[in-house]
Amino acid sequence: MSGNFERLAALRETEYKLCKISHAKRLLRVTLEWASIFFILIAFFFLKLNYPALAKDNFCELKFIVTVPDYTSQDAKIYITGNKDILKNWNPQGIRLKPIRKNTYQLNFKIPVKSILEFKFTQGAWKTVEVDKNFHSIPNRVLFISNGQKEKKNYLNIENWAKKNKTPPKSTLSGNIKAHKDFYSKFLHNKREILVYLPPGYDKKISEHYPVLYLHDGKNVFDEATSFGGIEWGLDETAEKLIKEEKMKEIIMVAIYNNEDRINEYTFIRDIKHGGGKAKMYADFIIKELKPFIDKHYRTLKSASQSAILGSSLGGLCSLYIGWKNPKIFSMLGVVSPSLWWHNNAIIKLIENDRGGKKSLKIWLDMGTYESDEDKNKNGIFDILDETRQLKKILIKKGYLLNQELYYYEDSGAIHNEDAWKRRAEKILLFFFKR
Repeated sequence: MSGNFERLAALRETEYKLCKISHAKRLLRVTLEWASIFFILIAFFFLKLNYPALAKDNFCELKFIVTVPDYTSQDAKIYITGNKDILKNWNPQGIRLKPIRKNTYQLNFKIPVKSILEFKFTQGAWKTVEVDKNFHSIPNRVLFISNGQKEKKNYLNIENWAKKNKTPPKSTLSGNIKAHKDFYSKFLHNKREILVYLPPGYDKKISEHYPVLYLHDGKNVFDEATSFGGIEWGLDETAEKLIKEEKMKEIIMVAIYNNEDRINEYTFIRDIKHGGGKAKMYADFIIKELKPFIDKHYRTLKSASQSAILGSSLGGLCSLYIGWKNPKIFSMLGVVSPSLWWHNNAIIKLIENDRGGKKSLKIWLDMGTYESDEDKNKNGIFDILDETRQLKKILIKKGYLLNQELYYYEDSGAIHNEDAWKRRAEKILLFFFKR
C-alpha cells in the first residue's frame, strides 16, 4: 500500500513539473509574440521618421499628357528619362509612354514629395532626343514636387526630334578665338584641345597686356556645337557685350577641354565609390605646361593678381582646390556649383583644417537652390546648400570679407546645368574683372 502511494506521489510530481514547463513555454511564446509586435512597431515608426517618402501620404502622382510632332511615326516608342531611379537615371529608354490617340501619349507614376525631377523625352536613344523648333538642344525639363502635393498633371508638347535634323550643329563661337589642337601634357600623358579667346582690342593695342581666366570643361563655355547637351555658357558673347559696354576689363580666356579622364583629373582625392584623385597632376599640367605656353605666345599679365581659374560642378571643386593650393599662381577662384560632397566633404575639411593663415584670394562661391534634393540629415535643407553655406562660414571665419573678397550667391530655383551657369556668367565676370 505504501509503495502505491509513493508511485502516485511521484506521478503527480512529474505531472506538476510538466505543467510548469508547458506554462513556461506558453509564457515564452506569448512574450516572443508581443516582442515581435513591439519591434515591428518600432521599425515602422523609425522608417516613417527617417524615410518619410515610404509613407503613402508622402508621394505625389505625376500624370503626363504629351503631344509629339505630326511627322512622328505612329509606331514610334516614346520614353521619358531623367535623374531618378524610376526614370532609369538618364538611360534613354527610361519609362515608355502609352499612346492614347494620334500623336498623344500618356504616363502616370508616383514620386516622393520634396523632389526635384529633371527629365527629357526620347524615342529610345539620345540621337532621337527632343529638341526645340529650330532643332537646337534644350535644357532638361524640371518639375518641383512640393511637400503635401498629392497629384500633378502635366500637359507637354515636343516640338521636334533630333534625328530629323540632318545638318551638323552650327558653331556659336564669338569674337577672336584661337585653337590649339592636340595640346600634350607630360604630366597627364594625354592630349586635348585648348581655345584662347582674345579681347576686341588685342590686335589693335599691340603693347597692351591682359588678365587671364582659365576655364575647365572648355567644350561647354564658348560653343553650342561642342557643349554638353548643346547648351553653352556663352562666356565669349557675355565678355564681348560687357567689354563693348565698358563695364568690364578686356581679358584673355583659356578654355581647357575635358576628356574621358575628367573625373580623375578634377578630383584631388580618391573616392571609394567614384575613384578619382589626379587633380595634383592636372594642376601641374595647367601651372607648369599650359600657363607658360599661354604667357609665352600671348600678351598676358602673368602675376597671380591677374590670373583666375573657374569651373562648375567637379570643375568648381577643382578650381577651389588648385587655387587654394596655389595662391601665388591664381588669386581669383570661380567656384560654381562645386561638388563639395566629394569624398565626404574632403575639400571643406581641407580648408577648415588649413593652419597656414588667410591666403590672398578673391573667391566667387555659388549654388542653385534646386541642384539636388538630397537631405540626408533631415533638417529640411538640401545638402548642397548645407555644404556651401558651411564653406562660406569657414571662409568668413578665416577672414574673407563678404561681397569683397568672397562673393556668395544662391541662385533661387536654379538646377545643375549649363543653362543655369550661363545665366550667372555676367555676374561672375563682373565680380572679377569689373572696370
